[in-house]
Amino acid sequence: MNSLNSQPVEGDEFKNNVIRTNKYTALTFLPLNLMVQFSKMANIYFLVIVILEWAVEGTIAAMISLFPLAFVVIVSMIKDIIEDRVRYKSD
Repeated sequence: MNSLNSQPVEGDEFKNNVIRTNKYTALTFLPLNLMVQFSKMANIYFLVIVILEWAVEGTIAAMISLFPLAFVVIVSMIKDIIEDRVRYKSD
């Protein structure tokens, strides 16, 4: 663009003005969403409890306490996928 007038100069390429409101791509969903999930203090607390139980007992029974944490994280991930998909479709 010429700075003196607003008419495009021949040979100038216009950039695509696309606004995206979705947070994730297929490649970045898992690492970014895990970071979001474990930025919540409750999830960190339960992860520490699972690690301590496994370190002390080291049995399969200690790993059973992993299921509630995994359930909460997976349900939150599914909710985030649905919300992000709706944002993508609205763009």
